[in-house]
Amino acid sequence: MAEIIIFIFSGVFIGIAAGLFGLGGGLMIVPVVTYCLVYFSNTPFDQAIIIGVSTSLASMVITGAMAAYAHNRNNNVDHALIKIFIPGLIIGSLTIGFFIKSIPGDLLKYFFIFYAFTIAYKLFKHQEASKKSTLPNRLLSNVISFVFSIISGIVGIGGATLFVPFLIKNNIPPKLAIGTSSVLGFFIGLSASIAIYIGYLYSGLNNQETFGFIYTPAILFLTLPSLIFIKLSAGWLLKLDDLLIKRLFSLLLVIIGIMMLLN
Repeated sequence: MAEIIIFIFSGVFIGIAAGLFGLGGGLMIVPVVTYCLVYFSNTPFDQAIIIGVSTSLASMVITGAMAAYAHNRNNNVDHALIKIFIPGLIIGSLTIGFFIKSIPGDLLKYFFIFYAFTIAYKLFKHQEASKKSTLPNRLLSNVISFVFSIISGIVGIGGATLFVPFLIKNNIPPKLAIGTSSVLGFFIGLSASIAIYIGYLYSGLNNQETFGFIYTPAILFLTLPSLIFIKLSAGWLLKLDDLLIKRLFSLLLVIIGIMMLLN
């Protein structure tokens, strides 16, 4: 019961944060699910963090589909960019999905912490992006999307913190960059989740509360409540200064990183 309550309150918080900051909740879902499994189910940490990352990626399929639909209706998706990045992105997502179970839990943990601190620093520093005329050629763009999807798969995020700054720096309008990244995040979550499930079938593990490595109670009690509050809090974004939003989110990432580091 305590675990369900934590998931519900975390889902509310994640939904509000996602609506306010315009980013997904992957960086919050991973530690919440991981430590609930460790403390309430006595799941070994190496297995718990893989389930946490996998659950976060699966949640991106649900939240990403909703966000992608909304952005597409508002004409904030560049379909030409999707076609450029999608081959490398799918290959990278499938690759990390198949091999994530082989990555040591401590390595996943410290990579997650490093990523959280790095993004926090970049958001807090808030440098204005320099304009560039064009994106890299198709081959280099696919190499970049491959690398971004690998990083996203390891950390358990949809990739917005990577794709949005990259697209904006290459002179893509911010709204278009955010909308396009939401679609790319959906494909990262979907491709990685499929590969993770196939990998689970050959892992020899048997857990009645997981679908593959996806923790179903978290999907029900954490992801679904977050959807409600994403919609409710999205309007609040207009009332806050952009710089304040970025710095508040950077502070949140630092807190998450320290909590994982201490544990």
